[in-house]
Amino acid sequence: MIKSLFTLASALVFSGALAAQVQPDFKSLTADLGKAPRAHPYLLFTAAEKPALLQHIKQDRRSAEVFEKILLEGRRLINATVENELPPPREMHTRYVGADDYRRFVAQHLNAAFSLAFLYQMTGDEKYVAKAFFHANIVCAQENWMQTPHQFDVIYPRVWPYGAKDDEVAFTYDITASATSQQMAYIYDWLYPALAKPQRDRLRGALLEKAIMRVRGNYEYLWWATAYKCNWSGICHTGLGLAALALLDDDPQLTDVVARSCEGIWNMIEHIGPDGGWQEGRGYWAYGLGESVRFIDAVKRATGGKIDLFKHRSLSPHPVDFGLFGMTAGFGDGSGNAVGDSYVMNKLAQESGDPRAAWYVKNFVRSGETIFDLIWPATTVTPEKPAETSKFFPSIDWAVMRKDFGADYITIATKAGMNDDPHHGHLDCGTFSINWQGLNFVGEVPRTPYDEKYFGAMRWDYLEARTSGHNCVMVNGEEQIEAKLKDQPWRDGIGGHITSYTSESGWAAVSMDPTHAYPGKELKRWNRWIVLDKETNLVVVLDQVACAVGAEIEVRFHPGVETDVARDHVTLRATAAEIGRGGRQAAAPTTLASTPIPAAGAHRYATGETPTTRTRRTDLEMIPLFNGDFSLIQGRQPDLPVMQEPQLTWATYFSTVVKASAEENVIAAIFCPSDLRQGDGALTCKMDSTGAAPVISYSVRGKTTKLTFAADKLTHEEK
Repeated sequence: MIKSLFTLASALVFSGALAAQVQPDFKSLTADLGKAPRAHPYLLFTAAEKPALLQHIKQDRRSAEVFEKILLEGRRLINATVENELPPPREMHTRYVGADDYRRFVAQHLNAAFSLAFLYQMTGDEKYVAKAFFHANIVCAQENWMQTPHQFDVIYPRVWPYGAKDDEVAFTYDITASATSQQMAYIYDWLYPALAKPQRDRLRGALLEKAIMRVRGNYEYLWWATAYKCNWSGICHTGLGLAALALLDDDPQLTDVVARSCEGIWNMIEHIGPDGGWQEGRGYWAYGLGESVRFIDAVKRATGGKIDLFKHRSLSPHPVDFGLFGMTAGFGDGSGNAVGDSYVMNKLAQESGDPRAAWYVKNFVRSGETIFDLIWPATTVTPEKPAETSKFFPSIDWAVMRKDFGADYITIATKAGMNDDPHHGHLDCGTFSINWQGLNFVGEVPRTPYDEKYFGAMRWDYLEARTSGHNCVMVNGEEQIEAKLKDQPWRDGIGGHITSYTSESGWAAVSMDPTHAYPGKELKRWNRWIVLDKETNLVVVLDQVACAVGAEIEVRFHPGVETDVARDHVTLRATAAEIGRGGRQAAAPTTLASTPIPAAGAHRYATGETPTTRTRRTDLEMIPLFNGDFSLIQGRQPDLPVMQEPQLTWATYFSTVVKASAEENVIAAIFCPSDLRQGDGALTCKMDSTGAAPVISYSVRGKTTKLTFAADKLTHEEK
């Protein structure tokens, strides 16, 4: 019988859902903020709110343990012998040498001041004040708070994202300066009652000189100020907004900065789809939104709820769908792991009341042990597992298909989308991954550390960014093209779209058209279908490729496990000690969860390269289907970032290669657990591409499934 068929010819029109909300008049809403005096602290909590916070810390066992840890850290800092050391020299080319001792020096003092200032607020013990100011004063004394790779000598050749002009020459404030501004705003807020005026003015002066005065009145010269599709926008506006809020009693005229930060973060959130999708990827979604939440909360408090960005249509009522449903979708420079600091995810769940967000943070996000985890503790929202676990993100043309979130079920993550993100995007329209048993059997090429050239004109030469490093189709070696090069105009329409999607109880499917991601010289048309049989963990990938007769068509796959290539099938071996991202070992990530300011190399927070050792599992096999001669090849690709210490790695791949016998060619692959190919009822499969619509039939364990791939619909029959 015919079980299901679907078409989304008009259902995928997403313009209505993407319609922007009307932006509030933030200037009017913030105009009176500086008129009413307020007593410090007030950014995260007030004196009146402290008893409840302390009571929670006392009554909640985990919070009590975390607070005890912070008390011990405070004891260490109070009793540490601190010499009046000079900071190490600034190294401009930290991404070439692979270290940033100066940034680490500043971060150590900033983190110490932050912890000690918090302990003063929680205990009232003034012994913490002098040492907190000592460390904060060292941070104040630095010439600027920027990361050196973001200064002119290194960042100038960058290919700028949407909203930024090519002619960018002024670089006075960045995400590292913002992280420092945030922490210094809290330190100022917490220490204010105990400091003498000269000490307060020292901190206040630093916030003005190193943050506000570098930007205020000069927004039009700073690339991130209007690059709202980039996480930098929310992050940088947050640091400025928190600094201005902290200084309002002394400098009430700074309400214009507060208003501009509201506008900047609002506009960034506007580019989070109503489905939760963020084009830069999940790690950078968590980073940009996670930082922004600090200002969102502070301005909500300061305005008595008149400005509540938590209620934006992209954050309410489903604020963390990208984190939850997007797991295993490690596309671009992003991560397929669970992303987001626990306190941010808890805060979003609490503000939205979303039970799925509460379920995500409870089941997948590692609990943090930071000061923020005490201030924004575990949500009281009752967690609820979503009934449907697959998800289509039309705003970015990503889809994730699974039967359930457990490791026993295969998860397929795939994407189309436009090749118009030169900041964190890749030329990977049409790629996909297969995750099962906690392993990426097919996945992304592991990413090397960022070097100086990665965001410039050379970006598309890097294996992790170019098409040959992804699970895509190439004709005569032709790869996809980018929509933006340095000092060149944007090219519209470079990329493709998901054209249909469905998910039912027993199966799911997606189709896409990545044709216009290519130059059009060799590959004339490419349509890809991916079908997941949820009951058997079987995956069908069908590619329809139009090209010249005799051209070489290569369908490439990058395994994340050991691979044996035979004449007519490939075995993907789930052996012990495999790594969860692409079969190459990577250093453990440096995250933002335990340090208020990112240390050198903290971009790994976003890429999520977490090594995972596994025990023996069931293998996966790939069976190619083509009505003609084909060959299975296996190879490896070298990858070498531009760094002082060579870090050469190899990324393995296997491919189905055919010579085009016609202008229209159909190539398929079936991925299935090895045990389906054994014993009674073992898998048999065949493809017929001679008719108007290709047909794939497979039988396993007494059930036969027939898939008919028409131009605008998939017919799914079982018997």
